[in-house]
Amino acid sequence: MASALGLPNIRVSVIPHPLGELRPEEVGQRSRAAARDIMQNRLASCGAEARATEDQTYDPLEIQNSWDAVNDHFYVRGWTDGLPVVPPERDRVERVVAASGLAPETVLGVIPPRMGMATVENVAVNAVMAGCAPEFFRVVIAAARAVCQPEFNLLPMQTTTNPVTPMIIVNGPIAKKLEINSAENVFGQGWRANATIGRALRLVLTNIGGGTPGKADKACHGQPGKFSFCIAENEERSPWEPFHVERGFSPGDSTVSAIGVTGTQDVIHYARTSAAKILNTLIHAIPREGHKNLYSGGEPLIVFGPEQAAVLGAEGMSKKDVKKVIFDHARVPAIQLNPETLALIRGRRPGLFSGGDGVRDIPIADRADDIQIIVAGGVGNHTVFVPTWGDTRCVTIPVD
Repeated sequence: MASALGLPNIRVSVIPHPLGELRPEEVGQRSRAAARDIMQNRLASCGAEARATEDQTYDPLEIQNSWDAVNDHFYVRGWTDGLPVVPPERDRVERVVAASGLAPETVLGVIPPRMGMATVENVAVNAVMAGCAPEFFRVVIAAARAVCQPEFNLLPMQTTTNPVTPMIIVNGPIAKKLEINSAENVFGQGWRANATIGRALRLVLTNIGGGTPGKADKACHGQPGKFSFCIAENEERSPWEPFHVERGFSPGDSTVSAIGVTGTQDVIHYARTSAAKILNTLIHAIPREGHKNLYSGGEPLIVFGPEQAAVLGAEGMSKKDVKKVIFDHARVPAIQLNPETLALIRGRRPGLFSGGDGVRDIPIADRADDIQIIVAGGVGNHTVFVPTWGDTRCVTIPVD
């Protein structure tokens, strides 16, 4: 990161982690050790340590042996997600670039923390490696553009200890055209478009952005969605306007939305004969200490199954109505939180404490409108709550 940001010769002092709950004498010990190390770094000569900023240009590789040799070489270099990749031979990359209708050198954005230039060509290299068909590539381009927008806040997302990853939501005619799954097993395996589009974005974040696990990517545990996380909304089974229409696009537009998510939580509705029963189950299932939305607000996502959405729609509930009920009632009582947690929430969400009378409970978002709702999945009595990383905002980009 230092090299990418123009400080290739920066000296680093390491202070052991964790820092929380140290006793005063432990703080003193670490402080003294850190002070010595900082001063030694400060006074040391840097001549022999200087190195140039990493060159992000590349030349074609000549690997003559086999598909296995390519994969072994790429794995050793840290260019894969651990699974085999399709060798990005020049003719394959050129076919994918051609499908975009853009010049290879077109810049789509800058991918932190390496601050690598995401061009059409080098994004195409990663799309080929992921197994994308050329017709999928416009969706990959839109996803790359989305995560590069400032409000998505990709730099800390790439380097945090949280298990956050971009989730791609596709809306509009292109979802059906490309057969992007929106129904049964929507978060699971079995659909080439979902798997390879999401995987392509992950390889872009790793190979162009430098989000390498154990290096810049400091996620403590990660999550399966960091391999691939791409779905379409089940617009045909929704009683409401599609997600992209809610965000200002027309129904005939094709869009890609990127939202930073930390995992999924299945919610089973054994009592689902009324809107009140469905929402009551959600209200009791969602609020939990430990969700990032509790600490930082953000835009928690609720993915209603078609059955549950149909019941809510049949009783005349709009998305706005559903959001208000969840916002008003899916809360964690402040008395259940330890003082350290409450102090952290006060620092990150000061608006909740501006009334002066104290806070009795903590909502999962700062505003009802911050709660995101889509319909996806197949037949069954399930809804999915997707906690999001509170320090990011959903970005929706049209597919050109």
